This record gives sequence, C-alpha cells and structure tokens, in this order.
Amino acid sequence: MSHTSTRTLVVDAARESAFRPLNGVGGVPGPVEGHPEFPDMTPLWREAGVTVVRSFDWVSRLDTRDNPTSLFPDWSADPDDPASYNFTATDAWVEAVHAIGAEVLFTVASSIPKNKLPAEDVELYGRVVEHIIRHYSAGWAGGPAKPVRLYEFGDQPDFGPLHFGGRPEDFYAMYRAFCEAVSRVDASLTVGGPSLAFALEADAPYREGFLAFVRENDLPLHFFSFLWFTDGSRDPLDYRYVARELRTVLDRHGFTDTDLTLSYWNYLAVPSSSAPAAEKGAFQVATAIALQDTVIDHAFFFRADSGRDPHYGFVDPGGVGDVDGTPDERSRALSLAGRALTGRRLAAAGGDESGLAVAAGRDGDTVRVLVSNYVAPDSALAPRDEDRFTFRIPIGEQRIELGLTLPPQRPDLASARVESARIEVQNLPWTDAIVHATITSLDGVVEGPHPVTVSATGALQLDVPLPPQSAILVELTE
Repeated sequence: MSHTSTRTLVVDAARESAFRPLNGVGGVPGPVEGHPEFPDMTPLWREAGVTVVRSFDWVSRLDTRDNPTSLFPDWSADPDDPASYNFTATDAWVEAVHAIGAEVLFTVASSIPKNKLPAEDVELYGRVVEHIIRHYSAGWAGGPAKPVRLYEFGDQPDFGPLHFGGRPEDFYAMYRAFCEAVSRVDASLTVGGPSLAFALEADAPYREGFLAFVRENDLPLHFFSFLWFTDGSRDPLDYRYVARELRTVLDRHGFTDTDLTLSYWNYLAVPSSSAPAAEKGAFQVATAIALQDTVIDHAFFFRADSGRDPHYGFVDPGGVGDVDGTPDERSRALSLAGRALTGRRLAAAGGDESGLAVAAGRDGDTVRVLVSNYVAPDSALAPRDEDRFTFRIPIGEQRIELGLTLPPQRPDLASARVESARIEVQNLPWTDAIVHATITSLDGVVEGPHPVTVSATGALQLDVPLPPQSAILVELTE
C-alpha cells in the first residue's frame, strides 16, 4: 500500500454483516450515599450505547475478612439473615445500570488492595455467595426487580502479590464454591472467570491450571475472562494476537463452547504511564474497530468513569474525562465508537495495520462511518531486546515490580503518515438525492449537517481532514 498523506476509504452499503457485541464497560456509575464524589457517568454510557457494565470497581466487594464496606461485613454474622449484608450502594449502582438498558456483569472478588487472602471457611464462603446471588438474581432480601444474569469469579489472581495472596488451590476451591452457590440459586445463570492479568504466560496456574481444575471437576465455565493493556506495546492489534492465543488454549483444553471475554481493555494501566488525551482517544477508537475482527466474544472498556478509585486512593490513568466528569477526547471516543458500532455492519476498506482504522454501520435510516488515525509513539517503535514488559505498581510505600510477555513487535505499527481521508460510500439506499452529513470529532467539534449529493448509483464522496491522533464519526441521514 502506498503511503500517501490522503487515504481513500471505501464503504459498501450493500454488503452487510453483524457487529460483535463488544460495547461493555467497567467503572463506577455515579454518586451514592457515602460516596458523593463520583460523577454521574450514566448519561455518557447511555449516549455510547453501553450494553453491559462490569461491577468489580464498585465499592462493595465481597471481602474474605471483616470489612465494614464489604457485601458481608462480619464473618461471624448469620449468613441467612438479610441484616448481615451490605447491599445499599451496590443496589443503587445495579439500578443505575439497568435504568440505561444495560446488563450487569457481577464480579465476585475481595476488597483489593486491602485484602487478598483466600476464604478461611470455603463452605461458609459459598453460603454467603449464594445469598448475594439470590439477592441479585432472585429478589431475596429486597433485591432488584430486574435480575442479574451474569457472574464472574475473580479478578487478576495472577497479578503478583497484589490481587490474591493464597495458593492456586485455594482459588480453585473458591471457584468451586462459587459455582455450586450459583447452581443452588439458578443453574441457568452465566458464570466464568478468572479475569487473567497476564494472558500470554504459558503453563500458568491461573490459565492451564485453572482450566484443568474446571475440566476435572466438571464445573461450568461459560466464559473465560482476561484483561489486556498496551503500556508495553502501544499497539491496537495486540488484542487480535492475544485472543487467538487464548482461543487456542481454550480449544486445546476442550472448552470449545466457552466464550472469550476481555474483562478490561485500554491504552495504559500502569499509574506512571502517561499520554495526551487525544492520543488515548484515537487509540480507543482504533482498538474498538480492531476488536470487531478478533475472536473475542465480549469486551469491557476500563475504565469508563472519571478514574477516581475508591480502593487504591488515586486517579486511575485509564479513566475518561476530567476527575469531575467533564468530558475530553477519551469520553468522546467512547461515545463515537458506541454510536458507530451498532446496527448492521457495512463493508469498509482502506484502513491499515498502523493505526488508520475504519468501520461503518447502518442503524435504521442512518449510515455511519467511523475513522481513527492513531499514531504510535516513537518509544513503541524502537526495537525491543525481548518481548517482555516490566513495570512497578506503587501500593503505599511499596513498589511492586511485575512483568509480562508481550505479543511480537510489529514493524507495521509505524505510522503511514496519513493527514486526510477521502470517504467514498457506495450503494446507499438513496439515489439522485441530497443527504445530510454530520461530522463529529474527538475534540468535540460538530460540523453540519451539510448537504451532500448522492449520485444515481447511490454513491457519494467526502473529503475530510484526519490529522494524527484524531478520530471522526460521519453520520449520513436523508
């Protein structure tokens, strides 16, 4: 492909297929009693068409030790008594998610980083889990009117000493208790885990070891979850490589019917990592488009809130908008991608594997074309000594050093130096007509609607600027 400053992108409105359902997010929905500092994210989530929200970042996790903010604060309490549970904040967030028409993926995990210990009494732990699920799926103790149907166990048990302080066997036993608890409530509920942190570490206890335990004990695993951030590569196509590797592992272990769930994704996750909001936003859009052509079944952008973290006490670099919820390029990227990747997918050509990404869709009487021009920083293009990324996580006075295997470095990540795009749309449902084009960009500028002429064959052409670290959404309406 010749590297010119203008790229021609061709959309064929007559060639339709389905979008993959990948519009999930993780994050805190908004303020609740006791936590007024969280901005209300539900208007943005509604605008972005979010379909499912992962609950792990919510305040009330299920701790394995006494904790007043835990879903079960006191382990000496009666697990059969509704008064023993602390459902208030989580109930409010479940209702907030349901109010925008989205589902909840309820994650059962400890109150990290304060506690990473395994359950002391696995049988009691299972009884508590059962009542929590009975509350959220069967209305026990005043549970929500709309039942939660999706449950995940664990969150990064392989993340060094930070997320799980027990042996793999302890984690396996807790997963068995979790599955048995779910089955006692409703065997038709969807379950999975373990939200693997280091997806490419082979023969690992929480990858092959976990799968072997599940298979040997005939436990359900409707989805296998993992996370991936690109601090070490800055490459939107990491997800294609990692997903293929994990799909192969699942199939090899007999889990051919188990879905692959990307429980977290974003550009940067290490607190010391940084990049301009426009660069992050362009990456988000390029990745949202790239995910459509992976073997991933479900995906959750992390984090679709202000980044305020109620557990670690800092502002997470993965958030969107300002700390008060004021939108920025990251917020708009979430919205543009969510609006565009819905309805019926249309064939789109002209993108590349360097960060110039294009997708198109038709939703009712609206045709949308989404384009991103993400440019990887020079640091990502320098030759690596090895496909390994090491980093430090600050936890109080501690500096925890960790490392993970990366996908092979791709020379195609180097920028194609595109500065503008010519968008050609063919076989539109309108002929010999004037349609209206509205162009929305990451910086919040909305241009139009401008009149555009559609030819007798149903074709039109638009020339648009597309500088590095930008993305646009073109919406065509009659």
